[in-house]
Amino acid sequence: MPDDLPLDAPVALVVHNADAGTDPVPRAEIEAVIRAAGIRTRYCAHGEDDLEGALASSFDLIVCAGGDGTLAHIASSLGNTERPIGVLPLGGSNNIAHALGVEGDWRDLPRQWSLSRWTKLDRCEADGPWGRHGFVEAVGAGSLTQSFEHVDDEPGTPSEKRSNGRKAFRTALEYAEPFPCRIEAGDWNWEGVCLMVEIMSIPYAGPRLRLAADGDPADGLFDIVLVRLEDRIEMLGWCEAPDDAPCPIETRRASMVKLSVNDRPLRLDDRSPDDRLSGVVTVRFRPQPVRILVPGECRTQEKA
Repeated sequence: MPDDLPLDAPVALVVHNADAGTDPVPRAEIEAVIRAAGIRTRYCAHGEDDLEGALASSFDLIVCAGGDGTLAHIASSLGNTERPIGVLPLGGSNNIAHALGVEGDWRDLPRQWSLSRWTKLDRCEADGPWGRHGFVEAVGAGSLTQSFEHVDDEPGTPSEKRSNGRKAFRTALEYAEPFPCRIEAGDWNWEGVCLMVEIMSIPYAGPRLRLAADGDPADGLFDIVLVRLEDRIEMLGWCEAPDDAPCPIETRRASMVKLSVNDRPLRLDDRSPDDRLSGVVTVRFRPQPVRILVPGECRTQEKA
């Protein structure tokens, strides 16, 4: 693709998930929008090209053109965290972008970026029966994890995808069988049976459910969302209109959590590393958060 931008224009590594969302956006359209904002591009196809190798190359910023999974992979893999990430939220839920205030038509975002205007996003890691894995959103087990298996895979729009996901979650919660769980979180320990447990780094999980009403994606604290058997009725009522009221579950907070679940698969973000395994998982924060560009006023690209 020809590039008529000046040589001193900032260079973006564009990490693109070509299958993201219900109406995937082609590479050419994404790169054209970015270049129209005065940013030169280098391309990396997420899931096909070597992401770690691309992140080790020379560039000024990363553009994540995809959904939560693509952004979490970039954030977890990035070595030099001083290089910021611009997010083009093309997925179905876009939980991370939504938590950081990155919203609106993706085509408008590149002109609103400034390399000096960013916010932090915590990165996390989990040691479990499948080894060590990075994550950004949450570690969980129970109803939400189960609901992922029963969602319509061919929705027409992002809002339809979220609606289908929420219906599947409500159904899973309604019929969920309790399971034993133990949580060790600083000076707070809990052991008993529950329907769902989520250790959350951002406020949202799944189909953009704000389970941690006061969650902060950059405060270095996990929000522990524990749904017990006696919480089922109240949670089912909330699920009818989850955007209209805070989640009724009171959360606990900790910077490190040890979670023990023996007969349910453990999920990291939106999938399990190995759904045949359960057991003990320890979650903590990594030392360096990443920088996410915050949209501001639109810039007009001046012609030479």
